[in-house]
Amino acid sequence: MKGKASRSKGRRGQTAFAALLAERDWTHVETASGKATEDFLAIDPNGNTWAVEVKNTAAITTAHRNQAMEQAKARRARWMLASHIDGTGSWLIQAQGKRPVVWHMKSEKDEG
Repeated sequence: MKGKASRSKGRRGQTAFAALLAERDWTHVETASGKATEDFLAIDPNGNTWAVEVKNTAAITTAHRNQAMEQAKARRARWMLASHIDGTGSWLIQAQGKRPVVWHMKSEKDEG
């Protein structure tokens, strides 16, 4: 049962991150996601395609980044890793050729 709960949590993360991409005028294309492939492909407003790995976990690890890089290499696409920041509507975005940044859901209120 733990596997099903983990997959459900992962799917909720993918759905939430796809919504965040849509807020930023990106589109996403579902793929047959799994351990060996990205969660989905995303196309930025400039028309660049990204192989996206989404992590809806408390830990942000280099293993996740390595997974995203390997999957993108196999796809011959740029890589992007989106890691949910636990307890927030924010995501740490690591992407090929870019500095890490934090994206926030527009619907999330600023705190403080």
